[in-house]
Amino acid sequence: MNTIFNMWLLFIMSIVILNWNIEANPIDTQLIMHDYQLSNQKHFQIIENNDKKFSGKFLHITDIHFDHLYLPNSDPSKFCHNYAKKSKNNKSGKFGTPQSECDSSYALINSTFFFLKENFQDVDFIIYTGDTLRHERDSKIPLTEDYVKWSHKTIINYIMETFDIDKIKFIPTLGNNDEWDHNQLEDGPNTLFSNLTQIWAPLKLNLTSDFLKGGYFRQDINSKLSVFSLNSMYFYDSNDQIKDCNHKNSPGAIQLKWIENQLKSARKERRKVFIAQHIPPLDSEGEPTFYHACYNKYVELLGKFSDVISGHFTGHTNLDTLTFVTVSKNIKNIREKYSLLYLDKNEDPLMESNKDVILVLNNAPSIYPVHNSGIREYRYSTSLEMFGILIDYIQYYADIKKANKIGKLEWEMEYIASKTYSMKQLSPSDWAKVLDQMKDKDSKLWQDYSKYVTVSEY
Repeated sequence: MNTIFNMWLLFIMSIVILNWNIEANPIDTQLIMHDYQLSNQKHFQIIENNDKKFSGKFLHITDIHFDHLYLPNSDPSKFCHNYAKKSKNNKSGKFGTPQSECDSSYALINSTFFFLKENFQDVDFIIYTGDTLRHERDSKIPLTEDYVKWSHKTIINYIMETFDIDKIKFIPTLGNNDEWDHNQLEDGPNTLFSNLTQIWAPLKLNLTSDFLKGGYFRQDINSKLSVFSLNSMYFYDSNDQIKDCNHKNSPGAIQLKWIENQLKSARKERRKVFIAQHIPPLDSEGEPTFYHACYNKYVELLGKFSDVISGHFTGHTNLDTLTFVTVSKNIKNIREKYSLLYLDKNEDPLMESNKDVILVLNNAPSIYPVHNSGIREYRYSTSLEMFGILIDYIQYYADIKKANKIGKLEWEMEYIASKTYSMKQLSPSDWAKVLDQMKDKDSKLWQDYSKYVTVSEY
């Protein structure tokens, strides 16, 4: 059986190689299920900044969904894994097939990492909010544990070849497609966490017993800024392996307690925190994605520690969206109440007048081309008093339909937040002014936001 599978796999890869001529001197890849190597790559040299450590830049990338079985000019209704008998149905593009159930091709991944390598060697760190694997949609080619491990190793090797990990820290999180089974993750310790500890070892991360038990960790950038890599799978209401956070021994409840203790420590030490996780607390319809008790407690923590949390980064929906953490204005003898307001391009962006914006949750678009592919570069303050405060971000995108037409992927600047939204920095008070201006759905501001939600696809 294994021999037949290997012969079939080699046949598929031979077709892939014949169909692709990847531009821009891509990273050379060779598929071996037990080992993955990048060959013929010259070591690059990074020149250290004259101002010592920090450039005040970092990347947020998300949802790679790499599929080595993706076939250009194949049938999208077959997940771009097979050819249709009628040639007119073979419509998959070299760099991806937007609005289909096909995942990311080699051509897209190679060109993306080349772009990253050529343009972002001065960033201080990279936040990756998960979903490395292809979706488990093709019942004829189910995922195996060996394949899951291979996929994780593959992307780590891409990262190692693209960046100097000793100078640019890569901080990953778990997505809902990164497990042995889609959307399912049991309590830790488990075999997934132990395998990822080994696979992520070259990244030199702070993977303590917290990660082995819960899949989350804290990575310090310096004494003024930490990144919390959270495991949203332990809050996610599609994960049938866990209980809600009102069960004190549930993995979600334990993680919430860890978050609270870590935030208390950060406040005491006057340290800012970036929170990174795959699944946002609200989905693309503005509905909670977390179990009820997990959601309420999580939102409460965001509100209570909004003075400590300087940034909150997620992926999962493949959309470029904003969610606002709001608080009811102080009323005598009434406890403050925190809530979330999701900015949906299809609904009026209205907020009750008795609420204030205290924190903004940023959801970035995916590399995986549901729409167009996206990469985001943030700017943050490196001054002693303001270290870790978000100042701006630049959204880059690749027009997939155009790339398929011209045979070359071109990454472009889509927009700059400060210019598009007329902001001095990405503070809650600045965002509150933007939100107020967006009440007019005929305004250019709202039209721009609506366009960027789907990464300038239309």
